Parts: sequence; C-alpha cells; structure tokens
Amino acid sequence: MSHGTTVAVGYGTRPQVIKAARLLPALGERYSTFAIDTGQHYDYELNALLYEQLGVPSPNALLGVGSASRDEQLALIETACGDALRHVAPRAMVVIGDTNSTLGCARAAAALKIPVVHVEAGLRSHVPGMAEEMNRVEVDRMGALLCAPSHAAMRSLHAEGLGARARLTGDVARDVLAFAQQKGLPDVPGYWPIEPGTSYLFATLHRAELTDDPRLLGAVIDALATMTMPVVLALHPRTRDRLPAMKDVARHGALHFTKPLGYLDSLVAIGNASGVVTDSGGVQREAYWLGVPCLTLRQETEWTETVALGANRLVDPHRAPAELANAVDRMLVAPARWDRNEYGTGEAAAAILEAINHVMTSDA
Repeated sequence: MSHGTTVAVGYGTRPQVIKAARLLPALGERYSTFAIDTGQHYDYELNALLYEQLGVPSPNALLGVGSASRDEQLALIETACGDALRHVAPRAMVVIGDTNSTLGCARAAAALKIPVVHVEAGLRSHVPGMAEEMNRVEVDRMGALLCAPSHAAMRSLHAEGLGARARLTGDVARDVLAFAQQKGLPDVPGYWPIEPGTSYLFATLHRAELTDDPRLLGAVIDALATMTMPVVLALHPRTRDRLPAMKDVARHGALHFTKPLGYLDSLVAIGNASGVVTDSGGVQREAYWLGVPCLTLRQETEWTETVALGANRLVDPHRAPAELANAVDRMLVAPARWDRNEYGTGEAAAAILEAINHVMTSDA
C-alpha cells in the first residue's frame, strides 16, 4: 500500500472528540486529515453536542459500532476502521487515549503497516486487568510515535524500553480548555438543578468498575446523598441505566441529578464548584487546571501529578461510606495553590504536529 500525505485520526468517545477539536485543526495546517468516529459513544450529550460546541467538523467516516462487549467492540472497530483506511491509505494513524476505539483503530492501522501515533502515551495505572491499561499498553507497544503528556509518562515509556519513540508534548486537553475559555463560557450550565449561586459539589461517576457493581454504586450514591452540601451528579448514561429507581427522581438526599453536560457546561459546573468528586480522568485534570480541589473515587490514578501537587486525593470507593464525608471536609479547607502547568501550557497540538512532521519526513 502506498501512503500519501493524509493523516487519519481515530476517536469515538467524549474525551477523544474533545481533543480532536484541537488536534484536527493543528494537523490540517500541514496535512489532509481523515477523521474516523467509531461511534463508541452514541449518546447525543456525550458526542454530537461536542461537535457543535467545539466546532469539530463532521467525521469523514462514522463506523457506528455502538455498545458491545470489549472483545466484540474491538473486533468491530478493527474491521470497520481497516476498511476505511484501505480506501484512504493515510501516511499515519493518530489515536487518542486508552479506549476500545484507541486500540481497535491502532490494530487496524498496524495490520496495514500504517504508522501509529499514540496521543496520551505512557500513562499507567499499574492495574494489569483494567481494560484501559491493557489498551494503552498494547497501543504503546505498536506505536511508531508516542506523544507523552507528562514527565511521568515519559519515564514510564523509557522504563519499558520505548523511550526512543517517545516525545514529551503535553496534554492536548489543556489546549481545548484554553480554546474554550477564549471563546467564552456561560455563567451557568444550560440545565441546572439547584439555585444559581448556591455552593455545591460537582460529581461524575462512569467507570465500569464502579457502575457494574450494584452494591458498590449504591453505597457511593448513598454516601454522596449524606453530604451537608448539595451535590450535583451529572448522570452518565451507564450510571443512569444502573439506577433505574432514580431515573425519574430529581433528588436523593443531598444529591441533585442532572443529565450529562456538554463540554462547555461541564467546565462551568467544575469551575463554579466548591469541590469535585469523580472517577473521570478528564474531570480530574479539568479541576486541576481550574483550581478546584478534587476527590477521585479510585484506588489509583494515571494522572499522578495531580495527587503529588495536592490538587487531587484518592478515595477507595469501597471505603466511601466511612471516609467520603471526612475527605470532602478536608478537601474544602485546602487552598488551591498548586502549579497548573504540569501537563504543558496549552501548546500540545502544535508539539504533536511537529513530532509527526519529524516521523513523516524521516520515514518518507
């Protein structure tokens, strides 16, 4: 297969669409781009609304894989992405993050001998059975170019013998945040369940390890409901579906439920909050950049710098009934004085383009 001057970009989940909003324009300064949306997230608020808010062009290929088991979803993505790539014959395939879309698109490109560029390379939770960990480790092994968002990620890649293919680029999510702030954010999210000006905690829960365990999810929900401050929980579709009794309930104790928020509304919800409780990597970093203290309901995080700097604290979700209230109290009295440039200063997309330029010219 002969390769031209097109760069393909594969994505399919909310965080990936967000990052594509800055990656696609940056890559388009030098190359033709071919955007492949796998359709891994097919809920409007999680995907289509992001296209509108961030001005992401419609994808060149929409694979429509939808929901499935990990193995089935990977197979569907690899097959459909491979079909698209055969017609386009891109010079490189850019994949983002650690989802099934990331690995499926990377496998499709590798099978066709198209160089894989991994954005957010080198992140590690050191939990071998975690789906995201399996995805990112495999992608890093096959990647021709590994774009690391932090020094810690670079150290991981060097420790695994992958340093020669790695470049420190920073986190493109920081670029998107700066872009959104320049455009201007609304004062209050479009749909908001509490009185504007009220102090609150903002919460998101979506990871399968939590939502697929009914007793654990119920215990975390009950712990949030006992907070002394109102808690606004944006219900991810997976979480909403696991809480059938609460689908039509606007409030549960201190908890106020709302539908998933678009990216801009989510930034406003985080930025105006007294604190954040989440299991999302994206929300962890957005809170860190916006100067809002965060509690992460996990035993570990890939974004270790946020913890080291005091912006983020880990709470084992199994311990939430006993520990969450005290952890929130401690979080709320901690001043937000951490350095906010650990993942770069908002120029990651340009750094990724420069790194790809080097690979494309040296490999031509």
